[in-house]
Amino acid sequence: MSLTEEQLTAVNCETNLVLTACPGSGKTRTIAARLARDIDSLRGGPKAVACITYTNAAVQEIEQRLAAQLLQGDEHHFVVSTIHSFCLTEILRPFAWAVPGFVGSMRVITRDRPEFEQIAKWAAEQINLFRLTSRDFDAFASLNLDANGNLIGAALENEPVRRAAPYFWQKCHELGFVDFANIIFMAYCLLRDNPMIARSLACRFATILIDEFQDTTELQIEILKLLHLQGRTRIFAVGDPAQSIYGFTGARPELIEPFARDIGARMDLSLSGNFRSSPPIVKHAEKLFPRNPVMISVGRYRQVEIQPILVQTLGTFQAITEQFLPLLGQHGIGFGQAAILSKEWRPLFPLSRSLREFGVPVVGPGARPYRRSRLFASLAEQLCGYIVSPGAHNIRQTERALFHAIQDATAQVRLDVFSYLGRVTLVRLLREAAHLAQSSGAAQWLDAMAQATGTILMRDGFIEAQHEWLFYASVQEMKADMHAQNIDIPNLSIEDLGLFASPERALRLMTIHSSKGREFEAVAIINLREGSFPHYRSTDIEGEKRLFYVAVTRTERVLMYVAEPDQWRNAPCRFLRGDDGVGMI
Repeated sequence: MSLTEEQLTAVNCETNLVLTACPGSGKTRTIAARLARDIDSLRGGPKAVACITYTNAAVQEIEQRLAAQLLQGDEHHFVVSTIHSFCLTEILRPFAWAVPGFVGSMRVITRDRPEFEQIAKWAAEQINLFRLTSRDFDAFASLNLDANGNLIGAALENEPVRRAAPYFWQKCHELGFVDFANIIFMAYCLLRDNPMIARSLACRFATILIDEFQDTTELQIEILKLLHLQGRTRIFAVGDPAQSIYGFTGARPELIEPFARDIGARMDLSLSGNFRSSPPIVKHAEKLFPRNPVMISVGRYRQVEIQPILVQTLGTFQAITEQFLPLLGQHGIGFGQAAILSKEWRPLFPLSRSLREFGVPVVGPGARPYRRSRLFASLAEQLCGYIVSPGAHNIRQTERALFHAIQDATAQVRLDVFSYLGRVTLVRLLREAAHLAQSSGAAQWLDAMAQATGTILMRDGFIEAQHEWLFYASVQEMKADMHAQNIDIPNLSIEDLGLFASPERALRLMTIHSSKGREFEAVAIINLREGSFPHYRSTDIEGEKRLFYVAVTRTERVLMYVAEPDQWRNAPCRFLRGDDGVGMI
């Protein structure tokens, strides 16, 4: 694995290290290289190295980079996971006997599960709240706790959800669920109250690597401290305070330096070469958060001089169709290499639907013409993705979709989906999906494939007879959703459904938060009027500036700012004008 001098110095550091990495600096490559180095030193022994990342996408990327360097048996010497997965798999489940009130089940409740809204509604009813908005459900999903068990983060701003939170957790516990907040809090309590567990974990993991360290919460840092106190585990953390955008979850970048001092970590190393963005993009980013050493463009676009542009006379849809899409064509950029970013997801819904009607393939909020939570929806998308592109399709994603569909239909966790027999069932589903697609459009295919799925899964022992019809019923719900959105169902194609499994062919619409860790050849950032970005009620202007910084640094060579006219005639946002009076545009 080829490394720069900065990256190599960090990889070979023998002490605890908190490394600062600018956007596009190859931090994933650096982490993967350090992970490979530590695995190499642990072969033949009982110890392992843990790599904790922020998203499942980052987990997959690191595992892919690492795969070529692994030897047989190396899987016993490393773990790559999110912090929640790490706490659940390495702490909560193995030591469940020490969890007070443990009832024999620890299923994770997520926003996508049908039980989530049921539990949230029940909790709200306990405080006489009988109508929940999408913001309320989002607040329940973002519940978070500090080391004292006190509620923190965005949920504090939602008074009803704050009052209903104890009831939400009560019902989760009764039904055998655990939410993300309690995964971390319960893991911390186990380590704090049972030193033996902390010693056991420290004895196993010689090194803990942490990606996106700027978004680590106080509670997560306390967990790392408890492990480090055992004197057996080294810490290798990589982050960038300028990209800390998860304050609503309790992330506090000001905790980085005190933690580094507590564990005696080096903080003098940094990665300053940006391999992603062209010089004009890097220049804009440097105006927002100047660095020392200065960030420089060193990648394949270091000779590109396409200047970012500001559009402030057109509405969002017109700006995208009349300015952004022509730019993509001018520079030979496909839809799959471009993204439209917004601070919030709400403006993306109408834009997504308008672009879909305009004939542009899109993936993002509002792009699906049905609810993603429908039982058969995700599995249908993955099967269609296989039909459209069997060679490039990700079979692992289809396995996961099948696993969740069976779990949602039966309320049972069938890990044997990932066994040899499970793969045989999956192959049967894929073959039947391809066969049915030869003689029908998407609407007919959905009906036929839903029935075939129920039959195959019942015959192979994954569901009971009473569950077989659920997949067909789910398709009828999907069609009702499409009717409500005036979708031309008879002309719906297999490609339309498969697009969500293979989004490489579609224009991405996403929030800035969900774009974190991603990169695109072209990016349009919308809703850039003062009062909207930053919001006129915001009390954390610095946090919004960091969010804007993340958006700017997602692009490689084409960047468009869209400051749509509004009724108040607000100027473009202050981050474009520049706090220092110099300005970016």
